[in-house]
Amino acid sequence: MSPSAHLVSGLPSTALIVIDVQQAFNDPYYLNRERSTPNLEPNITSLLTAFRAQGLPIIHIHHVNTKNDSSLWYEATRPTGVLPMEYVAPKDDELVLRKYSKSSAFGAFLLSDGTTSLAEVLDARGIKTVILVGISSAHCVNSTARSASDLGLLVVVVGDATATHASDAVDFGGAKGDGRDGISWAAETAHAVSMAQLQGEFADVVTTTEVLKYL
Repeated sequence: MSPSAHLVSGLPSTALIVIDVQQAFNDPYYLNRERSTPNLEPNITSLLTAFRAQGLPIIHIHHVNTKNDSSLWYEATRPTGVLPMEYVAPKDDELVLRKYSKSSAFGAFLLSDGTTSLAEVLDARGIKTVILVGISSAHCVNSTARSASDLGLLVVVVGDATATHASDAVDFGGAKGDGRDGISWAAETAHAVSMAQLQGEFADVVTTTEVLKYL
């Protein structure tokens, strides 16, 4: 990964956005699946600690499913699933937005009023650059990066502070997967491809160490 053109010393007009690091991912369905990025937790913790020490904006996105009652994020029947994991619990005046679609940029709203969007929050605070971390790099982090770029924001994705799980392969007459079972894509493969597809066109993909150099 190369240095980001979007990062400036002191990270002015920049917010750290923590996406979907919620207790639903502690369900056996996910715990029994291979996950990428073994250093996800310490890397996100390091970024949160650094941003808090500098008084820089941190925004938490929590996914909530309101349509599928079998979802691990369906609050009415699985209220703990939508709660953040302990190591990313919001502090003090850090904003929490609830997300009802895959993309935070288009589907996240302030918890307090249910109407103010993430885009409006960023605009009101003069934030031009977003640094994305969280789960899943192949899904909501990816969707957020793409839509945030479409909105004209500068997007940085911290590749070793995002993660995804092994993905079932689809038989369309092509490759069948590289997982041990031969019918899935390994978690690190799914993660690496997601980062490669974002790099340069929708976002700059960097490491945690690279971000910390600018603080």
